[in-house]
Amino acid sequence: MEEVVSERISKIIYDNWFLSEPALHSVLCSHELLENPKMPIAVRCGRGKIEYNPKIIKTLNNNNLEESFRAEVIRIMLKHPYQRQPECPAVVKTTASNIVLSNNYAFKNIVIDKAADFQLPDTEYFEWYCAKLMNGGWSAGSLPTDDSSPADADESGQAISPPNGENGQDVRTQNMSKSSLSELWEENDFECSRVNEIIENTTSWGTLPGDLVEKIKATLKAQIDYRKVLSGFRASVISSRRNLTRMRPNRRTDFQNLGSVYKMRTNLLVAVDVSGSISTKMLQKFYSVINRFFKYGIESIDTVQFDTQLGEIIPLKKAKTDIKIKGRGGTDFQPVFDYFRESKSHYDGIIIFTDGCAPEPEIIGRKPKVLWIFPDKSCEKSFAESLKKYGRYCVIEC
Repeated sequence: MEEVVSERISKIIYDNWFLSEPALHSVLCSHELLENPKMPIAVRCGRGKIEYNPKIIKTLNNNNLEESFRAEVIRIMLKHPYQRQPECPAVVKTTASNIVLSNNYAFKNIVIDKAADFQLPDTEYFEWYCAKLMNGGWSAGSLPTDDSSPADADESGQAISPPNGENGQDVRTQNMSKSSLSELWEENDFECSRVNEIIENTTSWGTLPGDLVEKIKATLKAQIDYRKVLSGFRASVISSRRNLTRMRPNRRTDFQNLGSVYKMRTNLLVAVDVSGSISTKMLQKFYSVINRFFKYGIESIDTVQFDTQLGEIIPLKKAKTDIKIKGRGGTDFQPVFDYFRESKSHYDGIIIFTDGCAPEPEIIGRKPKVLWIFPDKSCEKSFAESLKKYGRYCVIEC
């Protein structure tokens, strides 16, 4: 009688890891195991689940099967599916993640991208590889043409061969399979916190190399560069405005039509806490960071000061050094969120500069994208936990 695929996974992965790989087993059990016969790869993870294709699993030997699951669980422990999602195609994210995995673990039974395949160093991090692959580290012939699913996948089910097609797979099929592997990845603070809790409570790491264990532990206390956070947040809420111009004719129509010039615009509200607990030095930090937005090509920013009440909405069109501060009372975030809800400007996001010392706001109606920016580590330690459910946060370290 043929063995059921789920029973084979239970025996090869769950039972063996329970005894030999306690860390991997704990993370594996924190995710729901689901069958997905439509996906073109053997195993993938994301959104609190691990999916497998039973048809492809049947083609794998036990070693291939074990390492395919091992790769996905290590990926979860590094939290690639749940945080720091760069703005790039899925195939690029998958490849960058694979490179980080191969840099830190020697896979023997599945083919996985290596830094050397792209003439890149093997000492960098996930976002760095994404940026390099997007900016020319990936050969032009291996870029995906779309994200549709291929008819089949490679034998390992991981579909992670180098771009030169060593396994006889054409590049298009490889890229489509890679796109499928990271299809479920998205920012997810809840899943991050669940994985972090497991990592914090793990005392036995099984056969995972010490360097990899240290890298996994480092994800618990990763320092966030506020400049990168600002740049990423800004990119998520700006759009382009098209203006026609005679100074740049349209070459596609043999210069018969007007050309186009695109300018950035933002529907972003920047709220600055000016309560009594905010020092002059903190305010200097806050406005120094606000001035950075003009270096990113933004034309104007709507700023507002607040304590227990909201001040005047002031559009800034260039960096300013002389800012008048009004307020210096208590702190209440609610007026900021009330204004966001009632405003006719239809803001796409809010950046709030604050020390965090205030009651939690009540969100009514449309939930905004929020970025909390703290002036120092002590404020982050005291208030980030209660405020992170409303959005991302970072600390000014300058």
